[in-house]
Amino acid sequence: MKKHFSIAFLLLIGTFSQLKAQQIFQLTQYMTNDFAYNPAIAGSSDKFMAKFAFRKQWTGVEGAPTTGLISVHGNLSPEKKIGLGAILYTDATGPTRRTGAQLAYAYHLPISLDRTTYLGFGISANLMQYSIKFDDLILDDSGDPQIGSGTSGKFGADANLGAYLKGENYFAGLSANQLFASKYKFAGNAESIQNARHFYLMGGYTFDISESFSLAPAVIGKFVRANKPQFELNARGIYKLNSNNYWLGVAYRTEDAASILLGLDMGNGFNFAYSYDITTSGLNTVSNGSHEITLGYNFAVLK
Repeated sequence: MKKHFSIAFLLLIGTFSQLKAQQIFQLTQYMTNDFAYNPAIAGSSDKFMAKFAFRKQWTGVEGAPTTGLISVHGNLSPEKKIGLGAILYTDATGPTRRTGAQLAYAYHLPISLDRTTYLGFGISANLMQYSIKFDDLILDDSGDPQIGSGTSGKFGADANLGAYLKGENYFAGLSANQLFASKYKFAGNAESIQNARHFYLMGGYTFDISESFSLAPAVIGKFVRANKPQFELNARGIYKLNSNNYWLGVAYRTEDAASILLGLDMGNGFNFAYSYDITTSGLNTVSNGSHEITLGYNFAVLK
């Protein structure tokens, strides 16, 4: 028998009042694709980085979030100044789905004489469709004029800003997403749903323990108005063998989950990561945890 999840909780909007909860997709493996949260990261690497990520959250819970994401970004300037990137994503929760595309531009300034430390600033434009399957809703009041019928989709545009500092062994970033707080009207005279501004603060450092082993801790903080701040800490042990890097890590997301992570970065550019989240919130009585997988390929364009 399937475990059922409250539609009201899935939507997080009660009877479609303005949405003020965390809306942007969750990624446990943000350290492998931090560009997903900060446009200033576009072009911060020497190579183009392409990623495909799929996340199934709270398995065993009907209507739980499912996310798919494709991203690519890289630098088109020999001086490593200009970065470009794009993201396509779809994020479904119960009867709601957010599907969008982002285009990012970043400019990186060297701030050290040896040109190993860069400060980047980025902006991205986001075109998104928000759709709701009204027929899948379970309502206490079937005559609510704010509730439509069938499937309805509305388009909106928004923007993200970010700054990113990167050195040989460390990084730090700050970004603000959904700055316009776009609104979507589905039924009635009220604005049914409104994007909430999200702010992300991230940082990490890589400690070289030996020639073949390093330790890489990182943290990300997520801030949304009217929500408690959420922090995620992780640490990965990275073992280098020939041209490949093998890594294993653990993570903890406050009031949500503890995670086990593993991955492989191959010398030919291909990379892979998998994580399993063990739910620590009240949902642990119905959730079998969350699975996430990322496939990537890094390639050079400029010689």
